[in-house]
Amino acid sequence: MKQMNHFNVNQHSFILTAILVLCIVAIVLFRDGVKALDFVALIAVASTFCFSWLLFRPGPSTFAVVDSVEKALESGKPTLLEFQSNY
Repeated sequence: MKQMNHFNVNQHSFILTAILVLCIVAIVLFRDGVKALDFVALIAVASTFCFSWLLFRPGPSTFAVVDSVEKALESGKPTLLEFQSNY
């Protein structure tokens, strides 16, 4: 049985989705002509995407140096290691 290949856009899926939604919103808003309120609505949608990206993106690591990680692991306290991508 042939395995299906899946289209994978995990790394930039938020950015691609935001661009797609902005294009769809622009098409819907501008189909009856360009008006000032159409630009306001488009800017509001774009601002919402930008704000949510800034809000939900991962922050910097709490351990920047390998020695501090090793000390935390050797301290005898439970230590959670979390690996995450920036996207």
